[in-house]
Amino acid sequence: MKRRRPRTPTPARPWLRGSLRRQLLILLVPALALMMAVDSWFTYGTLRHAANTAYDRSLYGSVRTIDNAIGMAGESVQLTLPDAAMEMFETAAQTHVFYRVSMERAGRVETVTGYDDLPLPTGTLVNNQTRFYDATYRGEPVRIAAMARPVYRPDARIRVIIQVAETAEPRSALIANVWRSALLRDLALIVLSALILVGGVTYVLRPLQRVRDDVRARSPEDLTPLEFDRVPVEVRPLVDAVNLHVSRSEAMAQSQAQFIADAAHQLRTPLAILKTQAEFAQRQLAARHSEAGREAAGEAVGGIVTQLEQAARLTNQLLALARARQPVREGGGPAEFVAEIDAVTVAEQVALDYLPLARGKQQDFGWERPAGLTLPVRADAALLREALANLVHNAIQYSGRGSRITLSAARVGSDALLAVEDDGPGIPEAEREKVFARFYRRVENTEPGSGLGLAISREMAARFGGTVVLREGVQGRGVRAELRLPMADAA
Repeated sequence: MKRRRPRTPTPARPWLRGSLRRQLLILLVPALALMMAVDSWFTYGTLRHAANTAYDRSLYGSVRTIDNAIGMAGESVQLTLPDAAMEMFETAAQTHVFYRVSMERAGRVETVTGYDDLPLPTGTLVNNQTRFYDATYRGEPVRIAAMARPVYRPDARIRVIIQVAETAEPRSALIANVWRSALLRDLALIVLSALILVGGVTYVLRPLQRVRDDVRARSPEDLTPLEFDRVPVEVRPLVDAVNLHVSRSEAMAQSQAQFIADAAHQLRTPLAILKTQAEFAQRQLAARHSEAGREAAGEAVGGIVTQLEQAARLTNQLLALARARQPVREGGGPAEFVAEIDAVTVAEQVALDYLPLARGKQQDFGWERPAGLTLPVRADAALLREALANLVHNAIQYSGRGSRITLSAARVGSDALLAVEDDGPGIPEAEREKVFARFYRRVENTEPGSGLGLAISREMAARFGGTVVLREGVQGRGVRAELRLPMADAA
């Protein structure tokens, strides 16, 4: 089952990167403006309804005034408005106020007084109910109130229709003025909200600025955690994450310093021995006329070669340990996407490489695997080889002459198992975890070594999700070192 590569995060839009103030303004100010626009639309509707209601009441009052002044004289309608009221309508006519009194007989409407071309409403008027409607009169929009009242005579079917109209300009002007004031108020609120937002963000971010100033003022060697009690709750996880990173960096720096100190200490010993042996060989070569001197010089040179081999192996192990602590990358990708390799092929190559060394120590070194077995794992071939080679080298070096060593491969569940087993003196159970510490050497060991092999094997296995453990040999003798890695084809 193939693993999915993580999706590459979509980069933020350019206008959303950078300042937090700008991001908040870009996101919140348009939202505020939209809210204000919706509010202004509802406000306009409310203002229009309120203005129409107020002006319609004035029209209704005029209709009732005319209605109260109407009387019947035979078949004719008499309008007995007071002189002041008539002057009001006449004055109102000059200010775009119109009225009309009509009689309706058998579906025909005849004007009694007023403006005879004032438009009637569509449909039929209900008796004694005032109806308001909009129309256009003499090229201007007007608002008209109309009411029909029957003439109460047993022998007549006559209705009086009263209409009063005024131009819509006054109420439109009122609505526009009030709505304009509301718009100015909303714009002022948007500007004020933006200023409050900027000021609030600036005030809230002041603790972060103090964090920034503190970090900038620190020396590169200062890895103490950040301590700020007034940091906002929302920002505290960020500060905690920074402190966690700082603590990890401090631990890494201490580990690197300890590693350098240990490496220097380990390299200093063989170099000192080399210097001593070289000086001794130099003195013996100066007395080369002596047979004993020549033999001593030869032994000194041989010791130099041995120490150089040990120093070279120690250096390679130190480099391998440093590489094991680096994150695995292939083509710049994440660690889980290293190439898929066959662990059996790697183990077989290690067996071939170390067979001559085992024969030189008169050891029986064997390689076992089931026929046709393949162990696909996701790991770096060179690092896996180094991890397994260290286990094989330790078995060859510490199991003694004439011992039996077996390198085997098998599949156990969803894991690939590479095991190195010997019948040497073994390691007590209490020390099986201690020997994985860097530069740890058992007191009983007389063979030369640096104490890095097992540490390198465990770290290299761990970086690919594997483990290295030491167990007692199958027959109760020696050591069985097991390297496990998860199979690449495991679900």
